[in-house]
Amino acid sequence: MQNFKTTHTLIILIIFAAVYLSSGQFVFSQEKETDIVVGKRIVFQSKILEGDLELSICLPTDYATSENKYPVLYDLNSFISYVYDCGTIELLSRTLDIPGIIIIGLPALQNGYVPTSYEERKTEPAGADLSLKFIKEELKPFVEKNYRSSGFDILYGHSVGGLFTMYAMFTQPDLFSAYIASSPWFQNNDQYWLKNIEKMFQAKSLKGKFLFMTVGKEEQELTLSTYTDLEKWMKGHDLKGLVWNSAWFDNVDHGSMLGKSMYDGIMFIFDGWKIPFDVMISADIEKIENYLKGRTVKFGAKIGSAVPENQLNQVGYRLINNKEYDKAIKIFQYNAKLYPNSPNVYDSLAEAYLTAGDKDNAIKYYKIAIEKNAGKTDYEKRILESSRNKLKELGAEAAK
Repeated sequence: MQNFKTTHTLIILIIFAAVYLSSGQFVFSQEKETDIVVGKRIVFQSKILEGDLELSICLPTDYATSENKYPVLYDLNSFISYVYDCGTIELLSRTLDIPGIIIIGLPALQNGYVPTSYEERKTEPAGADLSLKFIKEELKPFVEKNYRSSGFDILYGHSVGGLFTMYAMFTQPDLFSAYIASSPWFQNNDQYWLKNIEKMFQAKSLKGKFLFMTVGKEEQELTLSTYTDLEKWMKGHDLKGLVWNSAWFDNVDHGSMLGKSMYDGIMFIFDGWKIPFDVMISADIEKIENYLKGRTVKFGAKIGSAVPENQLNQVGYRLINNKEYDKAIKIFQYNAKLYPNSPNVYDSLAEAYLTAGDKDNAIKYYKIAIEKNAGKTDYEKRILESSRNKLKELGAEAAK
């Protein structure tokens, strides 16, 4: 069954107006209203932080219909930009520029993002160190237990959250795979952390880690000069294998750069994840798998080693439309190999055979699609109905 989710999201709002000629008024129909839900909010009890935290959680659109494991974005800015961040991730995953991502939005932790100065530290962790302890010992174990995490984790913070993001990378680099530090507030406490950056940098290795750090050109002069010095320090030091980029954004100030930092940062981290169109449309499985080998080196086997089911599905139907039936069948067969429990891949394979004029194989794979389909979700029910209707048209009985 063809997946009608296109590579660009189009939202069309249609308003029907009933005109009552006798009164000359317009009355808008509101027969049915449906809420647009962006994730959910849960209360998390933290012993380390000694209180309850509200976490905002946004899952990939195909989370319920797949068995995939996903990267996790720990979003320190969600109390400001949660809806934007969820929308950005959904858009980029739909266009296949990035994989689907689980978003874990944290509330503002008040002073929990600013490190305690070295002169004032005591035995027990405080400030940023206490927050890192919470993330390491409570939050990440909770996420990994309850959600299908791939182990590729991203930390995203702005302002003091950006300072915290870089502090986490420099002091506990094994906690995350990638970092987005939006306008990191190194000018805090009379530029204390810029002056002590040599001491902060404790990472023995940052190989395989990614950092995207940003600043807005319309920010205050102190912010710009501090960022310039930070950038200069990083360019002049051995960063232990870190893959990083620094971006200066035009026409944005400290607050308005949040959205651009997220978009550009995610695109930087997942540069090279999207399989080029010419590789896909070739239907050359060896060429596709060679590309995946290189991607796996960068992102790990859990998210880098397979083509998304919907991407193969789209390519297969593109080939059918081009009347390249042999290539389409090859792509759908490959999809069935990668996702043997998905009824949709067999429905699509059956359609490819049917379009190519191979009725016997079409019947065979429509029956498999029905056997694999539990019909539990609306998505599965639509595919099941389609498969059964096709079998009926072909004069074959549906599998019991």
